[in-house]
Amino acid sequence: MTKTGKTKGASAAGNVLKLIGIYILIYLCCSAAFVGLFHTGLFEGLGVLMYRGALFIIITGTVSAVIMGVIRHFWKFVSVRDIIMMFVIFCCVNMVLFTLIPVTVERSVSVFMLSYMDENSDQTFTQDSVGDIFTSKYVSDYGAFDKRFDEQIVTGTLDENADGSYSINDRGRFIVRMFRTVAKWFNTDQRLVYPNEN
Repeated sequence: MTKTGKTKGASAAGNVLKLIGIYILIYLCCSAAFVGLFHTGLFEGLGVLMYRGALFIIITGTVSAVIMGVIRHFWKFVSVRDIIMMFVIFCCVNMVLFTLIPVTVERSVSVFMLSYMDENSDQTFTQDSVGDIFTSKYVSDYGAFDKRFDEQIVTGTLDENADGSYSINDRGRFIVRMFRTVAKWFNTDQRLVYPNEN
């Protein structure tokens, strides 16, 4: 290999390392901004954590792509592909983490149960007593069912009838079909998607 070839190879390797560093730095900064948005009043009236988080991911993902675009003006080894990839990687990784952790914390029966037992660790519990606590506090006091029902109204899967009752609509039926397909693919508890058959 010639001296010129070695120099070009070293330069290319250096650019790759710089690019990796840029990706990591932008990802960390925009992820911090993503978390910070939850402590603002932005989209607070939306009421559904999942939707609010998805909007924040799109906003901060767009910012990450814009930052990469600005960097491209100074370092020409950054390409348009890198701008697109920055947006895609940021949104995909953070959507997975967001749905896996914060959304689970907000919705999980297990999180409530363990948190309650931790706050009352001076006591012992039976399975029945924990079940009673779950029903009285989580379902009744905290309005867990009401919250989930309201989410479906916001989502647009239910239509309100003239008498104040609700009926599932075509969008709701489509979502149910998707849930049932996923339940079959991954062999999850079928009672949740076919409640009348068990």
